Amino acid sequence: MKKINKDYYSKLGVSSKESNLVNEELALPVGLKLSPSARPRRVEMLQEAISWPRGKNQDNRKITKLYKSGDFEVAVGKPGKEAAPDFKRKHYITGETTNNPNDMNPSVFKAGKRIEDNLTFSDMFERIEHLMRADVFGLEILGMLIFRMAFVLDHQKSKEGGWRYVPPRNSLAALKKRIPKINNVPTEVFLCFLDVLALNEDVKMHTLGHENAQQDYGRVNTLLTFVHLIAVLLERRSLAKFAGAFARPPSGMAPFQKTERGGVFEVFPLLSPDFLKT
Repeated sequence: MKKINKDYYSKLGVSSKESNLVNEELALPVGLKLSPSARPRRVEMLQEAISWPRGKNQDNRKITKLYKSGDFEVAVGKPGKEAAPDFKRKHYITGETTNNPNDMNPSVFKAGKRIEDNLTFSDMFERIEHLMRADVFGLEILGMLIFRMAFVLDHQKSKEGGWRYVPPRNSLAALKKRIPKINNVPTEVFLCFLDVLALNEDVKMHTLGHENAQQDYGRVNTLLTFVHLIAVLLERRSLAKFAGAFARPPSGMAPFQKTERGGVFEVFPLLSPDFLKT
């Protein structure tokens, strides 16, 4: 693919000041090993999620609110559908048939009324796919934010002691200017909802055998699959290879390569700590 540099962004109508601000916020820390550095936070997050209260059944869920933006709130209800006694999954290690007792039901509320519920990852892919003709720089920022989200690089400890997603201010502003909403939900709310979906994936993997986020199963592979889709929409990665990746382990995932050798800085140059030197 053609190299992306400052001239490329200039032709998109992106000022050097704006691209530099985004790069300063989103550039990956030099020498950081992404997966190992993320694991302690991932473990704390999944343990907190497991501790949240649960109701008696699907019709009587206990709601835990996690994010608020204007009239919108992102929350989880417990138990989720996979916690039902008749829900059957295979334990990843033992192969035994079981349910997922720690499953949660992520939801978006507006003015106290649930508006997004029981969304599958296919639903979320479709919402991002609809951005195919969206602003190119906005779509690129979205991809970079999700990449960093995969490795909990932008999470901060809340007053209550839990890790919460706090997108970098300038990058979020640049994104909202170009893509203010995704599926009629404010973009920052969409990002928070995606973070909660990814958390639920870590909880599932932990419960069903891949304990304590020792690998990229769950959160990381899920979010990097969204990043891969965005790279395809930006026409910086092959659709055929993206589709083909679903046939290889991990099943149902097509995670984007997370290393410089894998092309992360080629596709998302503003993640590079050396971008300003180019």
